[in-house]
Amino acid sequence: MNSYVTVHTRALRRSGLGLAVITFAVTILGGAALAQTPAALRTDLPPALAERINKEAEARESCKRAICQTHRKKAAAPLACKVVKTWPAVDLKERILKGAIDWSWGHAQCTADLNLDPAEIAKVAGTANHVMKVAKHAVSCNLEKEDGKETHKLTFSIAPEVTFENGKAVKAVLHWADVDGTTLAKTALWSATAVDNTFNVLQGVLIGQINEFFGAKCDDMVK
Repeated sequence: MNSYVTVHTRALRRSGLGLAVITFAVTILGGAALAQTPAALRTDLPPALAERINKEAEARESCKRAICQTHRKKAAAPLACKVVKTWPAVDLKERILKGAIDWSWGHAQCTADLNLDPAEIAKVAGTANHVMKVAKHAVSCNLEKEDGKETHKLTFSIAPEVTFENGKAVKAVLHWADVDGTTLAKTALWSATAVDNTFNVLQGVLIGQINEFFGAKCDDMVK
C-alpha cells in the first residue's frame, strides 16, 4: 500500500464516518441488504429512536422482498422504493466499528430513492456471466454530533457496477462522486471515497454483502 493510501486510510479509521456511509452504500446496492427483519422495539434506545428504526426496517422489508422475487422468479415489476436507515451511535461503535475505530459522532441517518432495473437483477441468476450497472443514486445523510446538539449534512452519489459469475459477485466498484456537505463531514468522507475510487479497497466488503443478500437472505424472503 503506497503512502497516499496509507495516509487517507488512517484518516478514515480515525473518523469512522467513511465506514458508516459505506455500509449505507451497500444497503442501497442490495436494496436494504443489511436490513434486519423488523422486530420488537429495542429497549436499549430512547423510545422515539427505537420506534423510528423499527418503522424504517418495516419500510425496507417490502423493497428487499421485491428485489428477491425479481432475482428468484424473474419478475418484471419496477423496483423503486425509498431507502432510509438510521444507525444509533451505540451500534456504530459496537456493531460496525467494533471498538477498532473511533466514532466521534452521535446517531446517523441516510436516505436515498432506490431505482433498479428488474432485467438487470434477473440476469444475476439467469446468466453465467453478467456485469450489472446500477444508475447513479444520490444519497443524503444527517450526522449528529455526539452531544446531540448539532447536525451535519452530507450528500454524495454512487453508481455501482458489479460483475457476477455463475450468480456470485466477484468484482464490485461503487464509483463515488458529488461528495458535499458541511466542512467537517465532507472532509471525513472525502478521504475514504478518494481512496476507494482509485484503489477499490472496499471491494471485498461489498462483494461479501451482495453475495449474502442474494443467498440466504433472499431464500428467506421468497419462501
